[in-house]
Amino acid sequence: MPDILDYTLAQLRGFVDATARQDAARDARLLSLIAIGTRGDARNLDQTLDRLTDRAQRP
Repeated sequence: MPDILDYTLAQLRGFVDATARQDAARDARLLSLIAIGTRGDARNLDQTLDRLTDRAQRP
């Protein structure tokens, strides 16, 4: 990201904060999936996997 080299300190802090929020959201989704996988029944797990696979294959 060469553009980041020209950011002001405030812009850089905003960028870092936004990245941290995205990471936290991704981690929350991952934790949710892990919980479904460990506690859910096979049918719910299959449904969740199908939805994620469909979404991942969309252009």
